[in-house]
Amino acid sequence: MRAAIYDRFWHSQGGGERHSGMIGQVLSQDGVQVDLVGHSDVDKDELGDHLGLDLSKVDLRIVADQGDLAMASLSEEYDLWVNGSYMSRLAPRSKKAAYLCYFPTPFDADLPPWQRTLGRAAGHLVTAHAGGLDFGLGWYPPEGGRRRSWHWTSADGVLVMPRSDRDRVIRMELGGPGLPRPTELRVEDDQGTTYFSAKVESGFALHRFTVPASTRDLELHFRAEPFTPGGSDTRELGVAVSKMRVEGGHYGPRQRVAHRYPWLLRAPKDLSFLGSYDAVMANSEFTKGWISRLWSTDADVLFPPIQVQRLHPAAEREKAVITVGRFFAPGLGHAKRQREMVELFAQASRAGRLPGWKMYVVGGMEASQKGYVEQVRRAGAGVPVEVITNAPRTQVEQLLSTSSVFWSATGLGEDEEKSPWTSEHFGMTTVEAMAGGCVPVVIDRAGQREIVREDVDGYRWSTTAQLLDRTVQLAGDESLRARLSASSVERAQAFSEDAFADRWHGIVAKHSLLG
Repeated sequence: MRAAIYDRFWHSQGGGERHSGMIGQVLSQDGVQVDLVGHSDVDKDELGDHLGLDLSKVDLRIVADQGDLAMASLSEEYDLWVNGSYMSRLAPRSKKAAYLCYFPTPFDADLPPWQRTLGRAAGHLVTAHAGGLDFGLGWYPPEGGRRRSWHWTSADGVLVMPRSDRDRVIRMELGGPGLPRPTELRVEDDQGTTYFSAKVESGFALHRFTVPASTRDLELHFRAEPFTPGGSDTRELGVAVSKMRVEGGHYGPRQRVAHRYPWLLRAPKDLSFLGSYDAVMANSEFTKGWISRLWSTDADVLFPPIQVQRLHPAAEREKAVITVGRFFAPGLGHAKRQREMVELFAQASRAGRLPGWKMYVVGGMEASQKGYVEQVRRAGAGVPVEVITNAPRTQVEQLLSTSSVFWSATGLGEDEEKSPWTSEHFGMTTVEAMAGGCVPVVIDRAGQREIVREDVDGYRWSTTAQLLDRTVQLAGDESLRARLSASSVERAQAFSEDAFADRWHGIVAKHSLLG
């Protein structure tokens, strides 16, 4: 029995990677031969150590990222394919398949509201291409902005052209946004005949080439020396192809509109990939509900595995509020709203409402977020606020085990109905804080509602005034803090690794994923 756990983002070593990686650990302990499949050149031992996983019986298989069709072909080697890649639309061909969904975020989520509305209303009325062109292996999904979209090739992107009794001229614009240096593109058929070659630079330029008449379908290979953008983008990219079409075909108003306004094509209407999966799994009841609403599909809940055994609640606790989460400025990534929380703590501190209390703001920071972190620090100037970036795991666990109150404000100021992906889909750090004995005072939204029981384990707030009032109440009542802390530690066990394994085995049995 062979199983693959596919995650495009193993290199990020985040909560999603621990979630999907734990499936691999449990499968390997059950005697299944497991490959962790990805595109990043990561070290398996380092990955296991960072994520707290036992990968001793698991193999790491790194393959070139040549698009979803290439991965679909690879999946045929496996009896079970588990896709844990965020926002993936891969349709595997394995005997059995399961999709682990952290949230069904639509492809157009980053567009302004008016463009999302127009795209969903009118996107189905336009088409991107005409003339019988068919993208085969080695092409990446379209990307781009308001005026231009393009497809990146890999080292070898295959374009299929149907047979024809006449010559055809292909018109296209070639470029490469971010291309580090000019590169050579060759277009050849499957027998090595070259139809076109050109030097491609970063800016787009118009090109044409002729495909002769043929009594059979032709596979045209777009071949170029690939490069890797770097950072979190580990794709192997060749050239970017925009506005490709067969000249002389019929291009009506719909096609012209699609070329002029490519964002209209990003409406999340195609959910056919879901038919390739035997099971869809959600990381929370909140996510399960949105999968039903956005995808019209039922899902099984597989809560993330929390390492509750690593947290050791201290008997004597520091008078401190702590918040933990990656630093992202609002509008970028999954914003945790650290600046707003520091401003609130500073307000209470200066008003004398939290005498003798301090605040820890802990989280991972990428270089692009240094400016935002400085905003957070300035917001806490003159009050006992300590901002700690990229702290080692041991320090984070120590602070969670000794602080008294945990804050979370993810989704503050957002419309949960219009932008549900901005809320905490589950709340792994909340569970970790509870396992460490912190009393959670968290925003009353999304996954937090499934974790924190009101006045049993902690409190949920709807307004910032409630957040401060509950925190002040806890600060002044040590016996209340002790009662809720003990309940929090007990509650956290419901999301342990053992509980995760039990839920996974139930899903396997329900859908006969292992035959």
